[in-house]
Amino acid sequence: MSDYPAIQNGLNTYMPFILLISGSIGNILNCLIFTRSSLRNKPCSIYFLAMSIANLITLYFSCLTRILLLFGIYIQPGYGDIYCRFRVFLTYMPLSTSSWFIVAACVDRYASSSASVRIRSFSQLKVSLRIVCGTCVMLCLIWLEMFICFNGNLNGTVCAPVSQFCNTYNSFSLLVFFSLLPPICMLLFGGMTIRNVRHRPINRVANTKDRQLTLMLIVQVVIFQILSLPISIQRIYSYITINDSKTLQRKQLESLLIEIVNFAAFTNTVISFYLFTLTGSLFRKELKCLFFFLKRRQANIEPIQTGQRRIQIQTVTSRQQQATTHI
Repeated sequence: MSDYPAIQNGLNTYMPFILLISGSIGNILNCLIFTRSSLRNKPCSIYFLAMSIANLITLYFSCLTRILLLFGIYIQPGYGDIYCRFRVFLTYMPLSTSSWFIVAACVDRYASSSASVRIRSFSQLKVSLRIVCGTCVMLCLIWLEMFICFNGNLNGTVCAPVSQFCNTYNSFSLLVFFSLLPPICMLLFGGMTIRNVRHRPINRVANTKDRQLTLMLIVQVVIFQILSLPISIQRIYSYITINDSKTLQRKQLESLLIEIVNFAAFTNTVISFYLFTLTGSLFRKELKCLFFFLKRRQANIEPIQTGQRRIQIQTVTSRQQQATTHI
């Protein structure tokens, strides 16, 4: 008897906790850092901020819902279909949106490093905001079919495509719009950015932030390629072998591998903060400033609160003395 089901059960038990906790900490800190005054005027920072928000949505609708089921917390009977459709939509739509925000950041880095004034004009804050909104609308339209193609049971514990066509369509959409097309675009614009940086003279003092953001993005792209490649291979393999006769052990192994590649893909929603911290000195500097700001704010609040308590005590004492005098 194989141990595949036991391993799969262990992954489903512990991995959602790990991804949710580490991803929540990292993405929330990303949001705080990329909204600081020194970074929020950079178009690339807008894409990193949008990516972090999309990552949080994916984590909470994919991992938190699994954790609730582990503790026996279910929705009210009769709402399974609605819950199922919103859950899969708010898992896979922001997941693919996050990958396209990385692509948009690559395009921004290419534009900002170009020798052409016309191309550099695309690296603007207003352009980045429009691209973020346009990307969200486009991918919402692509993944809206999930509200038709998925059904759930009474309490939402099972959520599956309603037909083989829907299953194939969703696998194809995930392959194209998350694990295949975005990595190709990342490699294309990343390569052109590196070429621009090598052939264009750079004012190193004036462009320190831009160079740091570019380095952070390159590392993010490399790790994204590594983590998204397995799910592409798995989707292609599943499509090729869909009509094969499979033994029980082979089915168990394939089910385990599906869970592994899925968790690898969702790891992309967790690691950006830790990659930025390791590779970007600018990011580490802003992180330290954030912690010092929070510490100073707490230090300033405590004396005010202490002073307010003293005033209240003095006021109460004075009133008591006045009451005693009148007596």
